[in-house]
Amino acid sequence: MLCRTFAGLAASLAFAAGAAAQPPAVASIQAQDIAQHIKVLASDKFGGRAPASEGERLTIDYIRDQLEQYGVKPGANGDWFQTVPLVKITADPDTTLTVAADQAQLRFDYANDMIVWTEREAKHVALKDSPLVFVGYGIVAPEYDWNDYAGVDVHGKTVVILVNDPGYATRNPDLFTGRAMTYYGRWTYKYEEAARQGAAGALIIHETGPAGYPWKVVSGSWSGAQFMLPPEPDQYRPAVEGWLTRESARQVVAAAGLDLGKLEEAAAQRGFQARPLALTASVAFDNAIAHVKSHNVIGIIPGRERPDEAVIYSAHWDHFGTKPNKSGDNIYNGARDDASGVAAMLDIAQAFGRLDQRPARSVLFLATTSEEQGLLGAKWYAAHPVVPLAKTVADLNLDIMNVWGKTHDITVIGYGSSELEDWLRRAAEQQDRVLRPDPEPEKGFYFRADHFAFAKHGVPALFVEAGVDYLNHPAGWGLQKEDAYTREHYHKPSDEFRDSWNLAGAAADARLLFEVGEQLADSHAWPKWYAGDQFKALREKSAEARRGESQ
Repeated sequence: MLCRTFAGLAASLAFAAGAAAQPPAVASIQAQDIAQHIKVLASDKFGGRAPASEGERLTIDYIRDQLEQYGVKPGANGDWFQTVPLVKITADPDTTLTVAADQAQLRFDYANDMIVWTEREAKHVALKDSPLVFVGYGIVAPEYDWNDYAGVDVHGKTVVILVNDPGYATRNPDLFTGRAMTYYGRWTYKYEEAARQGAAGALIIHETGPAGYPWKVVSGSWSGAQFMLPPEPDQYRPAVEGWLTRESARQVVAAAGLDLGKLEEAAAQRGFQARPLALTASVAFDNAIAHVKSHNVIGIIPGRERPDEAVIYSAHWDHFGTKPNKSGDNIYNGARDDASGVAAMLDIAQAFGRLDQRPARSVLFLATTSEEQGLLGAKWYAAHPVVPLAKTVADLNLDIMNVWGKTHDITVIGYGSSELEDWLRRAAEQQDRVLRPDPEPEKGFYFRADHFAFAKHGVPALFVEAGVDYLNHPAGWGLQKEDAYTREHYHKPSDEFRDSWNLAGAAADARLLFEVGEQLADSHAWPKWYAGDQFKALREKSAEARRGESQ
C-alpha cells in the first residue's frame, strides 16, 4: 500500500510540473481527425490490410506519410520500416476430419464443424488413425498444483482440450484466478503445451462464453492464409492444430460412450486424470507455403536530453485481408480492429509534434504487423528493439477504440498490474473520470494485444479500452454495445466505418494516453510493476542493468 501511495504522489507532482505545456497539444486530438484516418485505413481500397499484400503496402505508406507530416523521424535505424520475416501457410479447405470408433465413423466438415491448419513448413500434413485423448484444460501449472498431462503419454496422439481454465469454469476465486482468465486459458498456451508434450494433433473445443467470441470468429480468423514467425531450430509443433465446435466435440465424446458435460465437470477439479477416448482421428490436407516479408512501421521523436530512453505507443495495422473464396462481402476491413487504434496513435503523434519542445526522452510510435496472427510484429520488435527494452520506459497500446461517445470511466485491461495506472489515474481525474477494472476478465484480453509482448519481457505496459458508463445512457448500455460488436462484427467483414459512430470517446481516451506518455517522457520516472505481479522480477533485472551502466 505504501508503494502505491508514493507512486501516486510522484505521478501527481510530475503531472503538475508539465501541465502548462499540454493544453495546445491535447486540444489537437480531435474526433474528426481520428475518423478520417479510420475511413482511409478501413476502406475497401486497402483490402483488409493483410500482411504481405498490396493492402500492406498502402497501409504502411499511409502511416509513414502521416508520421512524417507530423514531424516524426524514421525510427528503424534510419528507416521507417522494420522488416518482419514471416512464413505464410495456406491450408486447402477441401478436407474432412474423420473420427473412428469400433462401431461408428463420424465426419466433420471444414469451417462448419471444425477448423484445422498447421504451423509446420510442410506441403502436406496428415493424421492417420491418431488416438484421441481428452486432456481437460491441457494445463501444466506447478504454481497452481495442476497438471492435466500427469500420468499420460500423448506422443503421436491427438489431444482434445477445453478452452479457458478451471477458475472460469468453477468461478472459484481460489482456483487459478477465479473468473479472470490466466495465460493458461489462452489458445496460444494450449497449443504450446501440446507441442511440449509431443502431441501429433491438438484440437480445442470452442464455446462462446469461455472463448470470448462466437464460432464465426474462429472460422473466419483461422481459415485462409496463416502467418507465423520462422521457427527456431528444432522447434516442434503438432502436425495439425485446430478447433472443434462444441456440438462436434459432444458427438466425438458420445462416440466414446461418455458425456461431455460430465467430462467438463471432472476436468475442472484438482486431480483430474486425462482420459483416452478409444477413438482415432484422421485428417489430411495440402498447404501452399511462402516465405514473405512484412513490416512494422517505426517513427521516433528523439529525446532532447535522454534519447536512449523511450516511451512507446503501439497499435497494430493488420487485419485479415480479402478472402477470395468467400461469397458476398469478403473484405475484412477491420475498422475498429484496429484501424481505430492506429488512427488514435497518429493523432497522438500529431499532438507531440505540436509541443513547444521535444520531451526529454524519446517517444517511439510502433505500428505492428500480424497482431491478428499471434502478436507477431510486436514479438519481433521485442526481440529486435530499436531502443533496448531495459531502457524502454513503458508501452502504451491502442486497440479497438471507443466509437460510441464519452464515458465517465476508462477500462484498464489487467487492472492492478503496474504504476502506469497511477499516471493514468491522474490524467483521468483531469477529465473527471475514473479507472475501472476489465468487466469481462474471463475473455483474457490482457493476453490478446501487443502490449503483452512487452510485458513478457518485463516492460510495464498499459492497455486501456472504452469505459462502460456512457454519458447520457443507462447503466449496462455500454456492455450491450460491446457484446453486439463482438457477436456481429468482431473479425468479420462487417467491421466497417460507420458515419453514426461518435468518436468523441476515442478522442478523450487518446488524450489520456497522450498525457501519460508526454509526462513519462519528460520525467526521470521508471514505473514499476506492483508487488506480486508476474513480470516484476524481469523488470528489476532491467533496473539493475541500467544502474550498472550509470555507475
